[in-house]
Amino acid sequence: MPADRRRTQLRAVSALCAFAFFFCCACRPAAADDLPAPPVFADFVEPNGALTVFPKGDYVEPYFALKAMLAAHWLGVDVAPAASAFSHWLLPFQQANGPFPRICRSGATEWLACGPADADDSLDALWCLLASEVLPADKVLAASCVRSLQHLATLWNPAQQTFHAVSGGSAAYFADNVEVIGALRHLRRSSTASTRFAVQLVALPDSASMLKGLCLTYGYDPEGALEPARASMPPTPYGFYPNAVAPVYLWLYDLRGGASGARYWRQWMERYGAQWLAGASDHYPWGLIAWAAYRSGDQASAQSWLDNSAAWRAAGRWNIVEEGVRIGLHNALKTWNP
Repeated sequence: MPADRRRTQLRAVSALCAFAFFFCCACRPAAADDLPAPPVFADFVEPNGALTVFPKGDYVEPYFALKAMLAAHWLGVDVAPAASAFSHWLLPFQQANGPFPRICRSGATEWLACGPADADDSLDALWCLLASEVLPADKVLAASCVRSLQHLATLWNPAQQTFHAVSGGSAAYFADNVEVIGALRHLRRSSTASTRFAVQLVALPDSASMLKGLCLTYGYDPEGALEPARASMPPTPYGFYPNAVAPVYLWLYDLRGGASGARYWRQWMERYGAQWLAGASDHYPWGLIAWAAYRSGDQASAQSWLDNSAAWRAAGRWNIVEEGVRIGLHNALKTWNP
């Protein structure tokens, strides 16, 4: 066979092999590493953007969805797509004077307001915090926040220097008020939010007044006992929630820190840590405490909670706030054990 003809045939065979190799690679099943990651809150999100309290659940409590997304966000997770979808699904349910209801599934696809939401005071504040920090360019949400902050102002009781939990109610909670203090601090420190909501923020009490209210209404002493004397007003029977959980919110919102914060955290862990990490304190494992542990520098306790989380999740002892902390701690601690 002439040399030039042989070279032509070899080039044709090489081209055919290369095409076959490319075709096989393109058509092979995708490896696990090639598959897109599931969306955050995959077990909780509905096609319309709703985020249910429980996996594949039938009702939405806006406060819990907001808390979960902010926990994951502050632990470094990109929650913007979930936050945008949820927020725009929720917006039509906002009442004219600002608050949101609890929302329940009706039939296969319809969702209806089905009662008052949990914690109007915290919900108002966290709604605006999510919009400000995660979706700051969304002008529709900013307009909604104006109404929420106006509503929050109506919940302030100047005599007790505390926020009531719901409109027309007398109940007030230490943890809720710590959340409001923290959220308003974030908004006031943000140049964009402080300008955008200047009128509404001026109408709300300043941090000094709110901190004074923690002392006046709940018997909180920043240098005294670990727990406030009362976790709620009127007082309720002592329990892990709200009493033991109440001081945990101080770490989440930077009201405790430094050497004093570390000392109080050791006290909390000595008193409650073993039972909490064993999952024996409550039906739910309280991921918010693991988040507080991480913020306190106690990564070992945060990791221990994370290591146990799969078992609690499989046992149904799980809700969207636990999931938000789980997603966030996986990211912050750079581990993934689904």
